[in-house]
Amino acid sequence: MMSNVIEIVNFKLAETTQAADFTAANDALQQFLNNQTGVLYRSLAKQQSDNIYVDVVYFATMADAKRVQDAFYENEICQQFAKLIEKESVILEHYDVVSQTPCDA
Repeated sequence: MMSNVIEIVNFKLAETTQAADFTAANDALQQFLNNQTGVLYRSLAKQQSDNIYVDVVYFATMADAKRVQDAFYENEICQQFAKLIEKESVILEHYDVVSQTPCDA
C-alpha cells in the first residue's frame, strides 16, 4: 500500500529579505506547486516570536516529492524564493503518513 508523504522544511529568511518580497515569492511558489502533479496540500507558517518558518507539503507519493524537489532546483520561480532564505537554516525532512483525516479546503 502506498502512503502519502509529508515534506517539512524549516527555515529562516535572510536578514535582507523584505516581507513584501517574500510574500510575492511565496505566491509565485504556490502557483508553481499548484501546477505540479502529486501535490495535495501546502501550509506555510511563521513562528510568532521569531523569523522561523515551517513549510509543510503533502504529496501523493515519495516519487512525487522527489520529482517536485528536483524541479524546485531547476525552476527560476523557485530559485527566486530560495534566494530570500538563509541557506544554512534549511532543514528538509520527509515523512510517510501513517494516519490522516480528510482535509476540507
